[in-house]
Amino acid sequence: MIEILRSNPLLLLFVVAALGYPLGRITVRGTSLGVAAVLFVGLAFGSLDPDLGLPEVIYQLGLIIFVYTIGLSSGPGFFAALRRKGLRDNLLVAGAILLATALTAAAALALGFSPALAAGVLAGSLPNTPRRASGTGQPHRRRRPNRRNPSAGPWGGTPGPT
Repeated sequence: MIEILRSNPLLLLFVVAALGYPLGRITVRGTSLGVAAVLFVGLAFGSLDPDLGLPEVIYQLGLIIFVYTIGLSSGPGFFAALRRKGLRDNLLVAGAILLATALTAAAALALGFSPALAAGVLAGSLPNTPRRASGTGQPHRRRRPNRRNPSAGPWGGTPGPT
């Protein structure tokens, strides 16, 4: 089974989606995983074999669609929110991100971290999908694969690459 999935990445994609989506619809005491179940099924399949993976274009397309849909859902209320307390709140968030970036850069310089490690620390400190994607965008330049998913918290580690 693993060999078939390894040689057919498109089949792997659809098997993960076909198992994860109905699993996410199961409700226990009024709570369900929703589409996050697809992520967990993907992590489970990724832990079966480190060679299981999808073509790079699938990851890029998924990231593009994710960021686009977030923009669509938050776009209409963005300017309305700026008129109320939104400008103050957005400046607070921007300040927190700049502070985290500055602290990470200072720690990287003080502790002698490589740029790749510093990018990983920053990406893991604030769960931001585009930032994580920029840190994992050049796997051929890394010595160690990225095996963490910051949106999954401390349970995001998997034996195989994500």
